[in-house]
Order: sequence, then C-alpha cells, then structure tokens
Amino acid sequence: MPYTYDYPRPAFTADAVVYCAEVHKILLINRKNPPFEQKWALPGGFIEKNELPLNGCKRELEEETGLLLTGGQLIGVFGEEGRDPRGWTVSVAFLFEVDKSLLEKTRAGSDSQEVGWFSISTLPALAFDHLDIIKSAGL
Repeated sequence: MPYTYDYPRPAFTADAVVYCAEVHKILLINRKNPPFEQKWALPGGFIEKNELPLNGCKRELEEETGLLLTGGQLIGVFGEEGRDPRGWTVSVAFLFEVDKSLLEKTRAGSDSQEVGWFSISTLPALAFDHLDIIKSAGL
C-alpha cells in the first residue's frame, strides 16, 4: 500500500568536520560541481535511501577525500532556510578527530577537485553554512 504525506520532505545530507588537534587544522574539499563550484566546503553529501546518517557521512568522506575513518561524534542537525540554493536540505554533521599522520593521506575524489588542511584561524570563505557547522563543533 503506497503512502502519501501532506508534509514536504527535505533532501537529507551529512557533513564531516575532520579535525587534527595537534596542528589545529580541519580538512576541506574544493567543490567540483555546482552549487558553489570551486568553493571550499566540508566533505559530505546526500544520504542514500535507508542509509544511516553516520554511515553516509563516512561514505561521502571516503569518496571525496580517500579517508576511511571510524567513530564520529554528532555535532548537530542543520536545516535553516536558505542553507542550500537547491532547496530545503537538512544535514547531520559529525566530528572526527584524527592524528597528524593522516594529513598526508588525503586525495581528491568524486565531488572534490582538491583537498586541503586549513588552520582554524585562517579558513577560506566556505560554501553553504559550513562555517556555522564548524563553530557548532566548538573549533
């Protein structure tokens, strides 16, 4: 029996804040595709049907940066109007703390044309509401 709903449904995404405390840097990707093409952003993307948010976050992180990480601490849920120009999008963000040995193991992947580690004190202009997400992580 098909279900119908009177309520709109948002797109569902997950974002990863990958932080190295030893050097006070976070991992960003340079976006390959619109929106915000060629802008820096947190690794992340759309959750697949029946995929748990944390699993989707880890999958997107690996696809975009080559890092396969364990753990992940919930930062929060972000769904403010206008956060994504494609429409109503709700994102679940997770924090991953890594050792500095992983800094050299990242590579650009599916939706990223470049990856980089940036000092928390000198972040570039970021896509979407990713600066708000970073601030919510307490960094």
